[in-house]
Amino acid sequence: MSHANHKIVIVAGGTGGHIYPGIAVAQALEGRGTKDDILFIGSEEGLEKELIPRAGFRLKLIKARQLTRRVSYKAVTAPLMMVIGFFQALALLAAFTPRVVLSFGGYTALPVVLAAKALGIKVFVHEQNVLPGATNQLTFRLADRIFLSFPESLEYCQGEVVGNPVRAEIFTTRRSGGSKKVLLVLGGSQGASRLNQAVAAALPNIDGGKWEIVHSLGRRDFPRYAALKNGFYRPLEYIDNMAAALVSADLVISRAGATAIAEFTAAGLPMVLVPYPYAAAGHQDHNADALVKAGAALKIADRDFTAARLLALLEDGALDLAALAARSRKFARPEAAKRIAEAIWT
Repeated sequence: MSHANHKIVIVAGGTGGHIYPGIAVAQALEGRGTKDDILFIGSEEGLEKELIPRAGFRLKLIKARQLTRRVSYKAVTAPLMMVIGFFQALALLAAFTPRVVLSFGGYTALPVVLAAKALGIKVFVHEQNVLPGATNQLTFRLADRIFLSFPESLEYCQGEVVGNPVRAEIFTTRRSGGSKKVLLVLGGSQGASRLNQAVAAALPNIDGGKWEIVHSLGRRDFPRYAALKNGFYRPLEYIDNMAAALVSADLVISRAGATAIAEFTAAGLPMVLVPYPYAAAGHQDHNADALVKAGAALKIADRDFTAARLLALLEDGALDLAALAARSRKFARPEAAKRIAEAIWT
């Protein structure tokens, strides 16, 4: 089979939750072919502009905008953007001639999947969350193969449970650290105000001799809390080397995004999950529940995550970190990227 038949387009845009699994599959494919066989398509409005070129892959951008129910200029223009994006995707796919389009959902996916079907190109779709997202619910009907991260998703759709692809560096980075336990607090790329406020309020009462805290505050909140930095508290706007942060941590407190959870389990990390309360259809709650059921995480409602609750979690013996870590590692599906790459390649 010639190299031309191994070309793949990966659609991964918007947030890191869609983009990082795409990068993980691209890394798995790279070992079989060349980077020239892989093309990412994203939108002009998402994080992919930074993340995908940084990972060393080619990226083409199209017009795409999230369809929202709020009345605004962006909402009114979204359908027009989708139509323009469809024709841009049609031109890109016709020129690149991929064998497969692999979609990770998000608003960029729909015009590209529709263009692929118009050109007779195979479409594979991956769903990161337990509860399928709105775009994937539409694209499932057009998909030749559907990959799922959680077995719980089978209640909502048909597909192959392979897990959520995790970047290679999460598995290959080695731990470095001192004698203190490390708490990693993550609120996603935008930050999480509730988590940030609780950590800041708890700081005066945290035992800095026992705990070191690495806190990703997000772009919005970082200026407000940066001055709280001290000997055991390290506030950051964003964590560039997430692999090193994950493998050095003893406990993570985070929102319950599916890709974040996949990376935590790959690192065998105990989790306290605080689902984002405004996520579509409560999908972060579904994700967190799957980890709680597996005994790998504790779930706390956003409204209940206070400084007092955080301090209680950090007390000696409050959490059985070793048992949580073992179950977290057991939940991981380290072969996910490889399995999807094999499905594309064969």
